[in-house]
Amino acid sequence: MLEHIPLLKGALIEAFYPLYDQYNEDQIYACALVFNEYLRMDDLAVSTIRSLFAEHEDPLQYLSEQDKWQVTKWRYRAHSSAENRFAQFKLILADYFKKTHAFGHPMLEHNHGNAQNNLDLVIAAFQQAKQAFVHSYGLDTHNIVFFIHIPHQPQVAIHSAQCLNSGSPLLDDFIQHHSPKAAPQNLGSKQKLSQADKDLLVDLAQMTEVEPYDYLHIAQQAYLLTLESAFIDSNPYIQKLIQTIAAMDCGIKDGCALEKNEILERIEQFYHASHNLTLSKPNPFSDIP
Repeated sequence: MLEHIPLLKGALIEAFYPLYDQYNEDQIYACALVFNEYLRMDDLAVSTIRSLFAEHEDPLQYLSEQDKWQVTKWRYRAHSSAENRFAQFKLILADYFKKTHAFGHPMLEHNHGNAQNNLDLVIAAFQQAKQAFVHSYGLDTHNIVFFIHIPHQPQVAIHSAQCLNSGSPLLDDFIQHHSPKAAPQNLGSKQKLSQADKDLLVDLAQMTEVEPYDYLHIAQQAYLLTLESAFIDSNPYIQKLIQTIAAMDCGIKDGCALEKNEILERIEQFYHASHNLTLSKPNPFSDIP
């Protein structure tokens, strides 16, 4: 993987420059390297201030303010052909993941003894390309947030954006949009938990039993839960709770560092709402089938 980073750097430069040249006057505010849900690299996309919806304009042709960071709704994307470097790297990356990672999450697993994982290597190439935009091509990228987009992985977006950009109000807005929100204190109507929901809650509860209680360890373990295949189909409030816990070590502004008892109380809310039971035993999920 490491030997292909110069190719990715060149591919990003080759893809970004035409987008910048065409849309810079419309005030580009974001640029995303887009992967699909199967971890295949799709394209490079940008969005502009001018593309945001104003009241006097046709809403079908513009983004709403709520869609500002919704990459799937962005219209401006790099055009690739079989001959350019972006398309070449897409094929190399797909082949690499196919041969090297039969299971698991290839963008986040460590690369066989290499201290950096695959995501860090992609970020490094993106950082080098961004520096080339400024120093070699004289492009003004000061007001553009660069990041990596993978569906259902807000932590990847946040981590990459923090690595690729200096602090700014625009970056703060991006992080706030992608930061997980805690599950509501009152879940309201009764909800039936699926087996996947129960398994996630069991795993989450067991994490808190490790002594001594360590925020970083809990956050890392919660982050691993977000990578499990069942996570996407689980209860959305459970997803948000796990994402909140995973964010405890990310330095997110206004992040919530939860104590052990707070996590268990929030878990109890789900279980109580579904089964009308409380968690009175040290291992509250021992009776869940």
